[in-house]
Amino acid sequence: GTYKIPAFNDVPQEFNVSLMEDVENPFAVHSSKAIGEPPFFLGSTVFYAIKDAIRAARKDSNIDDYFELRMPATSERIRMACADEIANECLGSISEHS
Repeated sequence: GTYKIPAFNDVPQEFNVSLMEDVENPFAVHSSKAIGEPPFFLGSTVFYAIKDAIRAARKDSNIDDYFELRMPATSERIRMACADEIANECLGSISEHS
């Protein structure tokens, strides 16, 4: 919980790096040269931000119960998870036609 993703202002004003050439690393995984945060995982932050926004919208409608949001968070899933009067109107029209 207390880990913060580095921001642009976390970089020192001067940062000198030199790379070693042709150096063996027997401890590396599949000859990798370095490790770091996988950039693709940052995409999950968008999903959880959407889920928090849905939770806030539901709270505005006095709905505070558990809800499930599956990936991918499509616009339809987001709209229906809000469970506001527009989404409920859509659900009502679906049940009337079935």
